[in-house]
Amino acid sequence: MTPSLDIYVEDWAAGYGTPYLMDDEDDDEPSAILVEDGTNLEIHDGVDSDPSRALAFVDGVRRGEAALYRTDPDGSMHRAIAGAYACGAVLCDGVTVPRIIESRVQRLVIWEGDEALGLPDVAGGWSWTPRRARATGPDAPLGELQNRMREAESILAQDLCRAGHSVVMDGPIYFVGASDHDVMGYVKTHRKPILAPEYRVRVPEVGVGQRTSLFTIRGRNRDEKYACYARIGRRSEDSGPWSGIVRIEFPLFESMTRVVRLADTMTARLVRYAGVAHRDPRAPQNLQPIGALEKHLRHLLGDGGLAERAVREAVRIARRGEAIV
Repeated sequence: MTPSLDIYVEDWAAGYGTPYLMDDEDDDEPSAILVEDGTNLEIHDGVDSDPSRALAFVDGVRRGEAALYRTDPDGSMHRAIAGAYACGAVLCDGVTVPRIIESRVQRLVIWEGDEALGLPDVAGGWSWTPRRARATGPDAPLGELQNRMREAESILAQDLCRAGHSVVMDGPIYFVGASDHDVMGYVKTHRKPILAPEYRVRVPEVGVGQRTSLFTIRGRNRDEKYACYARIGRRSEDSGPWSGIVRIEFPLFESMTRVVRLADTMTARLVRYAGVAHRDPRAPQNLQPIGALEKHLRHLLGDGGLAERAVREAVRIARRGEAIV
């Protein structure tokens, strides 16, 4: 008799990769420290303590549209990327139809090195703001475009918080730090093991609408934040133990009671927005409001082929010396 094998099918369509990227051979030490329930990782039911309060979901998309380079008289070469990003927000109150309440678009040409050369405007409304990459190397311009999109998302999130909304940012919290507002990050791809093995092995025990104990982790900028794992969608017959598991992140609020309340509320609330497979190839983790917002933002970026042709026309004008700043 052939022994059974623990083989599963990823819920995400193969073209989107896998949401579970943890490497069991990762040499990095887990960075999480439990701050709830002592030294035990416990499972908590989500409880929506404020069901009438609306949520504003914030996300961004970016697109590199043309790779550029220029040469100096000494033969040295400097690379750039012409591209664009858009960020926006969709408001959901659980009663009325969700609506997009904010959209912001920026088109840039980003250079590595000490000088940021602009491109001339092109008919059809095409224009680019020149910027320098803050890092170095050939990949720095595209990385800078990503970072500027993240910064724009953070600014938008804080604007919405000041307007009285609870905000869910798609992805880890960047550039937020300590906060007096109800803002959180929503992470659907698990890139590295954060919890120690004895805790991580218990995460799949979490049921739909439940979460783990809270823990602290260090972000990309070495800032600490609270987090927990929660399950927002049911496993199918073929899906793996981590199907529907996401990580929710919170700034360092002064009151632990407030963090617990917000974690319980979001664990319960996010279930209603889980993606559905026949609409989204990244279901259930990609939330329905986020999926709709991404589609809207990509539309705002315009046609990629037209964008590339506009860059080429701008470069031709610049090479003729008609306009470059």
